[in-house]
Amino acid sequence: MRLTVLAVATACTFSHAALAADKGTIMIMVNSLDNPYYASEAKGANMKAQELGYKTSVLSHGEDVKKQSELIDAAIGKKVQGIILDNADSTASVAAIQKAKDAGIPVVLINREIPVDNVALEQITHNNFQAGSDVANVFVEKMGEKGSYAELTCNLADNNCVTRSKSFHQVLDQYTDMKSVARQDAKGTLIDGKRIMDSILQAHPDVKGVICGNGPVALGAIAALKAAGRNDVIVVGIDGSNDERDAVKAGTLKATVMLQAQAIAAQGVTDLDNFIQKGTKPEKQRVMFRGILINPDNASKVQDFNYKS
Repeated sequence: MRLTVLAVATACTFSHAALAADKGTIMIMVNSLDNPYYASEAKGANMKAQELGYKTSVLSHGEDVKKQSELIDAAIGKKVQGIILDNADSTASVAAIQKAKDAGIPVVLINREIPVDNVALEQITHNNFQAGSDVANVFVEKMGEKGSYAELTCNLADNNCVTRSKSFHQVLDQYTDMKSVARQDAKGTLIDGKRIMDSILQAHPDVKGVICGNGPVALGAIAALKAAGRNDVIVVGIDGSNDERDAVKAGTLKATVMLQAQAIAAQGVTDLDNFIQKGTKPEKQRVMFRGILINPDNASKVQDFNYKS
């Protein structure tokens, strides 16, 4: 979806509703609008903000802390009413968020936390530990509680991915007949997932399963396995994109956990609106949304990181 580009944006912004009430503008900033997960966050926030009567400016920082700071400076200059932010770096983003707060602009964080409280108005994240545990239990079951397996982490610079890996091992390490033969960081990308899986297959041809830290990595592993003619390897992941949904339906991905990207973003906008309009602060500084385990029985309910119950 390509709509109006606002003056402060580079490429890829969503337009605001033409008949929006005069409640001002909410800036929505995510990592990349070309990535299905982040695009879904932006969609969820954008739709809720327009529904509540705000104009919107939807931007991407490209995981660049400097660009993020510049965009927040622009938001301050334009006197936006609030900011929804999936930040570029948990620790390095604190200063920019504090700057917005000092300028009287509340910031609600989604997906990624920062390590301090009372700088952002609220921090809404996914329960990555629960997601990792749920998919690890399916992995153990599909593996028959034994055999050699590999772990492809999603990006160990991201605390969310670190948490997922820890939760994997809290489950997997209980099973003495399951042997970890490789653990590599695939940086969260399909290309790296495929490249590393190719290498693992050469070094460990007896590998029976692969547990992946996110969806693109899992899809990369599946591509490598398909190219090698290996349809006997169990693959699971976390994210819940439409491509993962289709892979679950096809049987190449045994399970994933859908992260509620649209829901956390919409909740962030609702809580931001309550603060802007009524001065009501969220009850909790940190809120976690549960992931939804996706298997062949419910995969058809997934669309753009939204679960249609």
